[in-house]
Amino acid sequence: MFRFIRTATTKSAAEIPAALQFAAKVTSYLNKQHSLNMKFGIELFGTPSVHWYFDTESLDKSVQLNAALLQDREYCGMLEKGQALWLNGSTKDTIVSLAA
Repeated sequence: MFRFIRTATTKSAAEIPAALQFAAKVTSYLNKQHSLNMKFGIELFGTPSVHWYFDTESLDKSVQLNAALLQDREYCGMLEKGQALWLNGSTKDTIVSLAA
């Protein structure tokens, strides 16, 4: 089992409400359209960052999902509209192998 985590930092604390609205919209869309059990949260201390995460059975399924997302015009449009919220270069993806 693997956990995918995406982290993005807002340009400032003032963007947190809009970033949380964006995160909720994207999470809801991905859960509905791509059958994910994605969740998100906001970092409480340090940088104002949003974290999205979901678990997947295999890395192959993660690659398949990524290919599908690249073809999903509605999702890509959401990302483009939300781009102004995030600090340039702050988005980071991590894959963690979960122990049994």
